Amino acid sequence: MTDEMPPPPAALQRTHLHDWHVENGGRMVDFAGWELPVFYEAGALAEHHATRDSVGLFDIDHMGQIQIAGDRALATVDRLVTSDMAGLAVGSARYGLLCNDDGGVIDDVIVYRLATADFLVVVNAANRSADFEWMCSHGDDAEIIDRSDELSMMAVQGPNAVALVDAAAGGGVAELERFTSSRIELFDTTAIVGRTGYTGEDGVELYVDGGVVDVWTGLLETAAGHDIAAMAVGLSARDSLRFEPGYPLYGHELATDITPLEARLGWAVDFEGADFIGRDALVAQKEAGITRRLETIVLHDKGVPREGSPVLAEDGAELGMVVSGMFAPTADVFAANVFLPRTHGAVGTPVVVDVRGRHKAASVAQRPLYRAD
Repeated sequence: MTDEMPPPPAALQRTHLHDWHVENGGRMVDFAGWELPVFYEAGALAEHHATRDSVGLFDIDHMGQIQIAGDRALATVDRLVTSDMAGLAVGSARYGLLCNDDGGVIDDVIVYRLATADFLVVVNAANRSADFEWMCSHGDDAEIIDRSDELSMMAVQGPNAVALVDAAAGGGVAELERFTSSRIELFDTTAIVGRTGYTGEDGVELYVDGGVVDVWTGLLETAAGHDIAAMAVGLSARDSLRFEPGYPLYGHELATDITPLEARLGWAVDFEGADFIGRDALVAQKEAGITRRLETIVLHDKGVPREGSPVLAEDGAELGMVVSGMFAPTADVFAANVFLPRTHGAVGTPVVVDVRGRHKAASVAQRPLYRAD
């Protein structure tokens, strides 16, 4: 026996917009050690539709930003990231993956090439420290610096998002092509703007060196002044917005025991380029063929299949477990993502989902559930 008290829980980290969220009705929750809004007073459904219809603003300052610079910068990112970094032009961005030696996914990232020898790698919040340490241990003498505490990150997404940010910046944004970036002045603050996002809609992500509250409130004021409907969006709608177009969430569709080929991300693997970490394992898997693949299933009845819910064949044999499940508002279906054997992956294949002890009929759906026009 001991009289020692257990240590108190670690304090949650807060973004610079925390007070704004609280003052504007944000329901705050713990997400990867950060106190973030899961939704606001209008609710997650309204936030989802607002983003699909016009503009949603997202506080994503919990995500990590790691700079890789110097003479060995290109060689380093080419070694760390699965996608083609040598072919990434200055001012462009590209999606890629960090893999272990076995080809399992350590994280998925967006890489911005800001200058010839200057790359900004955006990583998931829960993996920030581990990713940074892993990069440093495989860094090939490049300068690797965690800029997460210096830069604030937010996203502006939706069919009217680019017009909104362009109006606020006085131009210079609308002409950006998808997956390109630039530096702009926004409410007396210098920001990196990338025409990227995680919702399936057009839009931008902003990296602000100070003054993020002014940028956030300024964008909302600009929207009101230009008769553009805009709404702050919490974690719940962010999840449904990424789920419908088929974007993965680390810890669900991606993990160290899941490879890019299994997760339908073979397009983000440059087999012809540099010898990235995990390449040999992925080449071997590609040649042998995968035995399972990420699929989306749609229920024939109402019911939310939660993570971990068993997915069965019609004869009762277990095929896999739900990794993400929810009501998809735009598609108007109850759906789930699951890794299924290739024998059961064809569109229309009937399956059964165990939803809280009740067996619900479902079938493999055509992916994605939503694609913007």
